[in-house]
Amino acid sequence: MALLFQMPVVAQNDTIIRHYNDTVIRTVTDTVVSTVEVPDSVAKQREVVIAADSTDRRGHYIQAHVGLGYGSLGYKLEGSDNRVNGSFSALLQLQYAYFFHPNWGVGAGLWFTNYVSYAHIGGRYHWQDQTDTDYEQHYDHTSAVDTWREREAIYNIGIPISMQFQMRKEHWKAGIFAAVGIAPSFSVSKRYKVQEGVIDHSGFYPAWNLTLTDMHEFGRKDYKDAPQSKGKMSVRPQATFFVDLGALFPVTKQIDVLVGGYFNISMNNANSSTKEDLGWKDDTYTFMNEYKGAYATTLANASHPWEAGLKIGIHWHYIKPEKHETEDYFEPFMRVDTNRTYVTRQDTILIARADTTVEAQPEELKPVPAHIRKVAEEVERFNKIYFAFDSYQLTNKAMFYLNSIVEALNRVPDAKIMIDGHASSEGQDEYNDILSANRARTVANYLASCGVDKNRIVTAGHGSRIPNEDLEREEMRRDRRVEIKVVYNENVVIEQ
Repeated sequence: MALLFQMPVVAQNDTIIRHYNDTVIRTVTDTVVSTVEVPDSVAKQREVVIAADSTDRRGHYIQAHVGLGYGSLGYKLEGSDNRVNGSFSALLQLQYAYFFHPNWGVGAGLWFTNYVSYAHIGGRYHWQDQTDTDYEQHYDHTSAVDTWREREAIYNIGIPISMQFQMRKEHWKAGIFAAVGIAPSFSVSKRYKVQEGVIDHSGFYPAWNLTLTDMHEFGRKDYKDAPQSKGKMSVRPQATFFVDLGALFPVTKQIDVLVGGYFNISMNNANSSTKEDLGWKDDTYTFMNEYKGAYATTLANASHPWEAGLKIGIHWHYIKPEKHETEDYFEPFMRVDTNRTYVTRQDTILIARADTTVEAQPEELKPVPAHIRKVAEEVERFNKIYFAFDSYQLTNKAMFYLNSIVEALNRVPDAKIMIDGHASSEGQDEYNDILSANRARTVANYLASCGVDKNRIVTAGHGSRIPNEDLEREEMRRDRRVEIKVVYNENVVIEQ
């Protein structure tokens, strides 16, 4: 670089500007660039989500069914006056099913069901050549059954094993479900209870040609609460055939609701009782010899418990979760090949420049930062703290003002404050100087106790030498006050 000449120095305020003209001779290398696009590819990896096919009806199922219907122990009582009625029954069923085909599957589980019957016995029954309580006279005993109603119930636990069929298309609003199978069943409770049992007993004495109805062993007797009016029945395990048929209504991809009907019946005789005739027990005059319910009389034929009713259920289909796998692939792109040719030449450049020097300004002339001025505005709203006569104790109102000042100072930790204490003109000047200084220190100590760093606080006591210019508060005209101002760099007091 060659220096041709230097311009004179010109002073503008505190800034000195120097102007120069330079001539530069340099060697320049020019580059000639040409490009060619070539097809290429790069090997990459990406995550692939493999979702399970929710339309595939194969797989694992959990099925829960609840049914309510009509059932019976499935037997009859001989005699025109005797009959057996059924009653309400319930079914609870939980099972697992596996569909090896979209339409066909097998299932196994557990169920709980009950069968209830009401046996009604009526008519007249005769026993000849009986002996009365005196063991002397022989007579013919007649029992006229007026009302005899007996409740019989068995509660079974079964293991249903079934072949199942389902058909549901995605565009169908409902599908078809059917199941048929065998359930080995075991009775966990089997009891009878006479609910009504009124019989009229009478005896005909051939020796006297007389019929008696009012002796000990005769008359109208109620057997409802007799010892043998309730007890256990003898029931063997059953092989229960069952069939289900209903409609499937989709709720979600995994859940279908079943609404349909069911029927089940025992394929073998469930009654394993030792059958006895209706009879007369010698001394207790009960209706039968060792009565064990109508189920155990010779009047009862084979028992095949059955029930039929409506059921609802939920079929939950296990669908495999999504798989996240990483696969390799090649991403094609156009590769740009660049050819460069370099050419060297010389250039001469004339450069005009100006150097500027800024002289430092005194601290007091620098502008006050905006955040310092903002906190000064907030402090100025509460900058006069008043005291009672001859006191430097803070009032509640004064502490309220100081708390507002603390909040403002804590937001700007580099702001400093000047605390000036004053006193009214009463008293001697020496005493007022001490009183005003104590007032300033009291305010400083309170601010420090609220978290303001003591290094940010400067205090001074002015006695009564500076009168208060604020005449809006008549009770404070005697200058018993402290004034707080924000100070910048310990030299500049920010005045509003």
